[in-house]
Amino acid sequence: MDRLFWGYKPEWYKRAPVINARLDTILKKSPMWRALLGKRVLVPADGWFEWTGEVGDKQPWFIHSKDDAPLFMAAITAWQPGKDDDVEHGFAIVTDASAGGMVDIHDRRPVVLTDEAAREWTSPSTSVEAALELLSTARPETAFKWHPVTRQMSNVKYQAPNTDHPTSL
Repeated sequence: MDRLFWGYKPEWYKRAPVINARLDTILKKSPMWRALLGKRVLVPADGWFEWTGEVGDKQPWFIHSKDDAPLFMAAITAWQPGKDDDVEHGFAIVTDASAGGMVDIHDRRPVVLTDEAAREWTSPSTSVEAALELLSTARPETAFKWHPVTRQMSNVKYQAPNTDHPTSL
């Protein structure tokens, strides 16, 4: 386990670094992502945050597993041993369209793998084709729950331990 730069921007890419790799773009054999499919990693997490509402009045939500088990988000990376921990060697989380009630919070979500699929995703013996199939077996929206959290956590300076605690609207 190691820390990597969250974001990826190849030398030739003219835009800002990308933190998410859209599954539909990956499946269209995007040259930016296709080359990284052999370098698969997991991002372990307790959950993730999304915001609803209008600019200046955004409500953050914490999305996590119904069983409170750790989440394993599928990600791809340009990491190479001995290279700098920078945007050219960073990673992007694979995202897909949301469904069910989660759409009310955000139209996209990370691809969260089951424990078994996570092991296969990171195995060097898993082919790119098999890895792509694993992305279609992500945990469904019914495996998650979400609740509003304090609006204070939207400020990067707010570092209290209660950022994922439920709050009333």
